[in-house]
Amino acid sequence: MQAWQPLPWQSQLWHQLVHCQQSDNLAHAYLLRGMPGVGKAQFAKAFAAYLLCKSPVDEQACGFCKECELLKAGSHPDIVIVEPDDPGRPIRIDRVRQLNEFSHKTAQQGGRRVIVINPAEAMNLNASNALLKCLEEPGDNTVFLLVSARTGDMLPTIRSRCQQLKFATPDRASAEQWLSGHLDNHIDQVAMLLDQTGDAPLEAKRFADEGLLEKRLELAHCVKGLFKGAMSPVELAKDWQKSDLVLTLTWLISWLEDSVRLEQGVAESDIRNTDQEKMLSYIATKVSGRAILEERDWLIKQRQALLEGGNLNGQILMEGAFSRYLELVL
Repeated sequence: MQAWQPLPWQSQLWHQLVHCQQSDNLAHAYLLRGMPGVGKAQFAKAFAAYLLCKSPVDEQACGFCKECELLKAGSHPDIVIVEPDDPGRPIRIDRVRQLNEFSHKTAQQGGRRVIVINPAEAMNLNASNALLKCLEEPGDNTVFLLVSARTGDMLPTIRSRCQQLKFATPDRASAEQWLSGHLDNHIDQVAMLLDQTGDAPLEAKRFADEGLLEKRLELAHCVKGLFKGAMSPVELAKDWQKSDLVLTLTWLISWLEDSVRLEQGVAESDIRNTDQEKMLSYIATKVSGRAILEERDWLIKQRQALLEGGNLNGQILMEGAFSRYLELVL
């Protein structure tokens, strides 16, 4: 039942919502917003479990009643979790249209009905408009929990119909404590994992589980080979076109941002990518900070296009990224 419990650093927001529920002042829709990896989706599922549980213990779902057993089995009739069919794909209108009927039915277990949409920004325009109708005329005892890392990509009319809960990253000590207790390996890399994920513990765990630190080092090795003439942008693009393009661009962007900091005289200890200081210093000595930022801005635009569902050609995109990187040091 651990996945249906709030995380340690979420206690303030948790008590806020529990108090609303206990005082019969719960809104019909909440927007849970914050950077990836801080546990918004887990919070939403935990609060859904609390609302559906018949015998809460210490203001959390008990984990043992019939409703909790149905939740663990994935067969509770009064909750719907709407997510893309595949990561990075949009949530389409047919998935959202079903919510209108669901939200107006009587709860089969006699309590509330809960709808979780994660990530809410993944809804395409038609799906967003369909959800808007649900939010404007919600059924009785129905609670919507929308999870988003990019609320700016959502319709303003949807945002305005939700009470917003902002999820911050935990303090470093809390993040390190939680992450250390949830890693099978990489215990010696806790600090690096958190550095690379902005102190977002769940994102840091994903990095560890999926070997993304190693993937990042592989990319750095490729960029160094590019600078030395051992590899061409076209060759590298072939190897990286099927990678997680958003994450690959994020690493390239982060290195350029640190290069600018070094070019401006920031101490090496104050950059994020301290393990790549030699490469970043090389970039900083070859070109002006303005030129580096222009390249950074181009990469950000490509990443944003991907996040908005743009169907960019991976080979061409990465050829452009590596070519522009190379031009910085020529």
